[in-house]
Amino acid sequence: MLFDDVLEEIKPFGPYQKRLYFIICWCGLPGALHTMVTVFIMATPQHRCAIPGLDNDTYESQGEWHDLLLQETVPYDSEKKAWAQCSYFAGRNVTHPFAPSNDTAECSRWVYSKEYYEETVISELNLVCGDQDKVAMANSILMGGLLGGSLILGAMSDIIGRKKTMMIGLVGQFIVTMATGFVHSYGAFVALRFMATFFGIGFFLAAFVAGMELVGPDQRTIAGIVIELFWALGLFIILFLAYLIRNWHHLQIAVSCFNLFFVGHFFLVPESPRWLVSKGRLEEASAIIRKAAQVNKADVSEKVLSLQDLQSDAPQEKIWHLFTSPRLMVRCLIIFFNWLVVSMVYYGLGLNVGSLSGNLFLNFLYANIAETLSYVFCLIFLFRVGRRPLHCFTMFLGGGACIAIIFPVLYGDEGDQWSTITLSMIGKFGVSAAFAIIYVFSAELFPTMVRNSGMGASSLCARIGGIASPYVATLSIYVSGDFGIALPSLIFGGLSVLAGLAALFLPETLHKKLPESIEDAKNFGVSGKSQGKKSYALGSLDNDDLPKKDGVYNKY
Repeated sequence: MLFDDVLEEIKPFGPYQKRLYFIICWCGLPGALHTMVTVFIMATPQHRCAIPGLDNDTYESQGEWHDLLLQETVPYDSEKKAWAQCSYFAGRNVTHPFAPSNDTAECSRWVYSKEYYEETVISELNLVCGDQDKVAMANSILMGGLLGGSLILGAMSDIIGRKKTMMIGLVGQFIVTMATGFVHSYGAFVALRFMATFFGIGFFLAAFVAGMELVGPDQRTIAGIVIELFWALGLFIILFLAYLIRNWHHLQIAVSCFNLFFVGHFFLVPESPRWLVSKGRLEEASAIIRKAAQVNKADVSEKVLSLQDLQSDAPQEKIWHLFTSPRLMVRCLIIFFNWLVVSMVYYGLGLNVGSLSGNLFLNFLYANIAETLSYVFCLIFLFRVGRRPLHCFTMFLGGGACIAIIFPVLYGDEGDQWSTITLSMIGKFGVSAAFAIIYVFSAELFPTMVRNSGMGASSLCARIGGIASPYVATLSIYVSGDFGIALPSLIFGGLSVLAGLAALFLPETLHKKLPESIEDAKNFGVSGKSQGKKSYALGSLDNDDLPKKDGVYNKY
C-alpha cells in the first residue's frame, strides 16, 4: 500500500484537505506582497538636477523667479520635453545664474516630483544617472534570494520538516522586512531584501508542500493553478497599500506586518504526514490521518489508519539518467529553456511597470487584471485544448505583443502611448498563463521516478531567468535613443517566441499515459511504442509528483 492509497481511503480532497489547502493559499499572499512591493518602493519619480546653490529647491515650481533660475542653470531637453536629469550649466548657480559659459557638468544633487510618491528608495539614495545600474543590481539580488532560499531552505524542509521550516521562514521574513523599513543605506537595503525572499520562499515552499502532500493525485494539477489566484489577490492588496502609503519606509513596514496575520494560520497547518512517514514517525503520521478521516467522515479500516504495510514510494532513479538518451536530453533542455524565459519575461514585465508612460497605479492595476484573467483562462482551457498548443499559443501571444511594442516606441508619438500599455498588458497576460501551464506540462513530461528532481532543476532555471531579467529590462541605460527603450521588449518577445517554437517539439500529455521510468520517458510520444504503465485521469499527475524542495510551481 502506497501513501496515495491511504489518501484515497480517507477521501483525497475531502473537507479536511480543502480547509488545509485554503489556509495554504492564504499563506501564499506574503509571496506576492514582499516581491512585488519592489515596483513601488523602488519606483523612480520624475526628477532633474537641483539648481546649484539653492538649498530649498523643489521639483515643483515656486514661482516665476524659480522658473527663470531653473532656465538659466539647468539645460532643457527639447526632445524629451524635460529638464536635464544628469547635468547642469557649469559655473552658473543661484548667485551667478547668468554666467556666459554654456559648458555642462554632471550634477550631484537632484530634486524629485512628489506627485505620486512622497519618497522612494530611488529618491532617498539618489539611484539615478551614474548610479542607475544599482537599481538593476538590487532587483537581481532580490531574485537571488529566491534561488538561495529554494536551495537551502527547500532542502532543510526535507531534513527538519515542513512545519519547522515554515516557522523559520515566516519569522525570519518578518524580522528582515520590518528591519528594511528602517534602513537608509544601499548595502543594508539590498542585503535585507535578499534575506526577505530567501526566508519567504522557504516559508512558501514548505507551506505549499505540506498542503499538497495531503491532496490526492487528481487534484494536484488544478491546485497548483488555483493558488495563483491568491498570488493575484496579493497584487491587488499591495496596489491598495501603495496607493494609500506613499513613503517607502512606511509601506515596507505595513507590508511586513502582514506576516503577523499569518502566524495564526501557521499553527493550523499540521506537519506533513508523508514527511513523517519518510522519517519513520508512523505514530504521529497516523494521528493526522485519523484526524483527516474523522473530518472527512470516511469509513476506514484500522489497518489503513495505523499505516500498516505502507510501502516506500521514493524514486529509484536519478535526474542525470535523463541525459543518457538524446531524445530525453533535448526535451529536458527545451523544458529548462522555457522555464528560464517565462520567468525572465514575467519579472521583466512585472517589476518594470513603472517604466511605462502614464499613471503607475493604473498600469499596475491593468497588469493585475491581465494576470488574473490569464489564470482563469488556464482553468477553462488547460484541460480541454491540451498543454502543448495552449503553452505555445500563450508564449507566442506574449512574445508577439512584446515585439510589437517596438513600433509605437520607434514610430509613434505621445498619442500612441495607449498602444504601448495595451501591448504590455497583452504580454503580461500571455506570459502569466504560460508560467502556469509550463509547470503542469513539464511535471507530466518528467517520469515519475525523477519528477521531483526534474521540477527542481526546472525551477532553478526559472530563478536564473529572474536574476537576469532586471539587467535586460534596464538595457536602455547602455543603449541610447528610442531603440534602447524598445530593446528589452524585443529581447523578451524574441526569446518568448523562440521558447514557444521549441515547445512544439515536446509531446502532448493530455489524456496520455504518463511515463513512470526513464525507459517509459524515452518511448513517450513516439508512435507505436509503449507510453507508460498507468492511465491517468484528466488533470492528474502521479503518486510521486509532489513538488518537494523547489519543484513547486510558483511565481515566488
